[in-house]
Amino acid sequence: MICVLAIYGYVYEDSDSLIVDNDTLTICSSHQYAVLVHIRNNAQLFVRSATGATDSTGWLELDAPHINITHSSTLLGSERGHKGGYLNNHPWGYGPGGGSAGGVSGGAGGGGAYGGSGGAGGDIYGGAGGVVYGGLADTLIQMGSGGGAGRLSVVDGAGGNGGASVSLHGTVVEIDSSDILLLGQRGTDGSVEAGGGGSGGGLLIWADTVSLHEVTINATGGNGGDASFGGGGGAGGGRIKILYSAVLDTSSTILFAGGGNAGSGTYGTPQAGMAGTIYIGIHTGIHETVPEPLHTLTVKPNPSQGVMWLQTYRCPTDIHIHDCAGRKVKTISVIRGNEMIDLRDLPPGVYFVSEPPVSHRPSKLIITR
Repeated sequence: MICVLAIYGYVYEDSDSLIVDNDTLTICSSHQYAVLVHIRNNAQLFVRSATGATDSTGWLELDAPHINITHSSTLLGSERGHKGGYLNNHPWGYGPGGGSAGGVSGGAGGGGAYGGSGGAGGDIYGGAGGVVYGGLADTLIQMGSGGGAGRLSVVDGAGGNGGASVSLHGTVVEIDSSDILLLGQRGTDGSVEAGGGGSGGGLLIWADTVSLHEVTINATGGNGGDASFGGGGGAGGGRIKILYSAVLDTSSTILFAGGGNAGSGTYGTPQAGMAGTIYIGIHTGIHETVPEPLHTLTVKPNPSQGVMWLQTYRCPTDIHIHDCAGRKVKTISVIRGNEMIDLRDLPPGVYFVSEPPVSHRPSKLIITR
């Protein structure tokens, strides 16, 4: 008797839709679809790990009218954000809130930070924990930062990686019986000095209607590693932002953004990371025009192929352009109120154009090719 087990799964993508059905897909950077994103039936969507270089890895933005993650599927960005310190020439954690490395005479690494600060490493010369960055309730989301390495003249225990950055933007975002995991990595144990944990990552859900049913979202910071002398500092938690303008349903939803625990060691007192932030609130700027004086900035056409006209009532001024992971990619000095700008050097994707301090809500800009 021969028993045959058939497992049906597939990945389909075109300009209209992304469908991952009972299969796995690794993806990063910004993707726009005209109709639908559907991750279903035990599917796994992985964010491609950050490399430490300035590139598009470690973050993901999905933009479509309808985004559905259903039937025991998982969006996985744990340990895929900013790298922890791991080389003798770069023992500090990567990212704006990277934990410091332990001293060369002996000290464990500090934990990375994002929504919460990282804890200091143990031993006499333990590395400092990372510092909080980013906003609580804005429409920008970033990766978690890495932990610092433990050192005794050379790297002993490596720092943990931070969690990835994920943005889900559409008219309707529905997640049912599925999980989003953006945890920071535990610091590596050391023979003498351990590494600090990596911070939790970031999640932005931004839609008119948000429906979360039996969902777990986890952006907890990583624990510090253990060592005979200095335990690593725990990492700070990440940031979770859920913004809606019409309908919100969060039945049986669990959100985590806690800090990581400190590692163990004989000398000094390593510190735990602090909790990150969770924000759920109404956001009216998805389809509405924001009245003056909050918004003085217009960019046309939008979407654009990279050459467009920018109009502002405040001159001279500096215009800042961020990508969907919160990184500033360009600053433009505007002298006249109506100027042509050339952004063809930027890759296709979703960007946010801001004019501080008046424009409290950035304008969304889509660049196509």
